[in-house]
Order: sequence, then C-alpha cells, then structure tokens
Amino acid sequence: MNTKSQAIMEIALPFGTLRLRPEQDDDDAFRFVLFCHSRPAELGRLQIEPAAYEQLMRFQYRAQTLSYRTTFPAARFDIVELDGAPIGRIVIDRSGRHIEIIDWAITPQMRGRGIGTAMMRAVLEEARQASRQVRLRVASGNDAALRLYLRLGFEPVATIPFHTELAWSGARYPSIE
Repeated sequence: MNTKSQAIMEIALPFGTLRLRPEQDDDDAFRFVLFCHSRPAELGRLQIEPAAYEQLMRFQYRAQTLSYRTTFPAARFDIVELDGAPIGRIVIDRSGRHIEIIDWAITPQMRGRGIGTAMMRAVLEEARQASRQVRLRVASGNDAALRLYLRLGFEPVATIPFHTELAWSGARYPSIE
C-alpha cells in the first residue's frame, strides 16, 4: 500500500476538521458497513434472506477490495475522519498521467453537509497546482454525484457500460472557489 504524503491530509470545515489517514486492517468493519451503505438501493430490495444478502454484500466487498488493490497498486487508500471519527473513505491513484479518483464514499448521516465538495475541491486544487488532470467514473444512476462533478467543472469524456468517465482540467479551471 502506498502511503506517500502527497494527499491533502487536513481540510478545515465550519463544523470540524477532516483528516485523511491510510487505511488499516482494523478499519475493515467500518469499510464493510460503508460499502453496504454505498450500494444501489435496488440491491436492498432483493427478495432474499438477510443472511444471503449479507453473504452477497461480503462477496462484493471482498471482490471490490481485491480488484482495487490489484488494478491500482500505487493508489492511496485513505479513511476520512471528522474530528477523529471515521466518516468515509477515498481511494486516489496519482501514479499515472492524471490523478485518478478510484472511489470515495461518505456515511449516509454525513452526506449533504459539503464534505464531498470540500474533498473534491482539495483534490482539484492539488491537481491545479501540479498542472494535472483529474479523472473519475460515476455510476450511470448516481445523479447526485454527477451533479456535484459537473458543478465542479468536470466534463464527460467517455460513456462505458453502467458508468460515465469524467475529466477535470486545471488549465481550463484555473482557480477553485
């Protein structure tokens, strides 16, 4: 796991301080719950026994974890904390031509408070200062995330099954406010 200190490590908000720290093995239970809260609502409506549903979620969680760590070995996997309490996760790969936001999620009770916007603005400012592009993929049905990215100046660059790839260019958006 790459834990270089390239990332923005602290973000001051009116209601506390966000800190990013590398994931640790004992974050697994938190990450699993966050993963479950981040799945499409359709999965929650499956007509299966609760034990089978949990087994399905654990299988998908393990598959995603293995896939990310294999596909993005140089990525930084961070837990997002608000005043020391875990509230989210962000995975960023800075090893290529552009900064790639692989995944990020915030707990449901913390959504809608500007935390995601603050995190994205910090990454965009990092990219602007380094004259690098930021790329990410958003699920086709995730309208709230798509609105956020478009509002921050991301533009669609490709449509792939179930996702839209977006890019942000610091050269086109010289200041983040």
